[in-house]
Amino acid sequence: MSNGDDHQGPDGGRISAADRASIRARAREIDQRLSEARQRMNPKPTHDPRQRGQALGQGLRIAVDLVVGVAFGAFVGWWLDQYLGTAPWLMVVMLILGFTAGMFNVIRTAQRMQRDAEAAQVSSSSVKDVGDDD
Repeated sequence: MSNGDDHQGPDGGRISAADRASIRARAREIDQRLSEARQRMNPKPTHDPRQRGQALGQGLRIAVDLVVGVAFGAFVGWWLDQYLGTAPWLMVVMLILGFTAGMFNVIRTAQRMQRDAEAAQVSSSSVKDVGDDD
């Protein structure tokens, strides 16, 4: 039976200090090349605080447009119901009209934002592919 020592070299399978240093140097070089390749393929996005604030403002505007339309419709309907004694019918009708008006405002705002984004995209320069040789 074998004791497992016949496949080891003359130094018992140990790596010399020079070989270990060579392996570490090659590993660092490969790591550096991989990092550079990753940066070329996936550059870190630049976060412009103004763009983030603008996006937040647009999102809040859309939400407020919808909520205000519904709330205004409900309030006017409730007030008319109190004044005319038709509870709850006018409130329901005005609530539906308020929701409809709010949705129209949301759609109109979204279309305007899309037009602005398309115009900005058309006016921006094209990004060259990494694989292009031109």
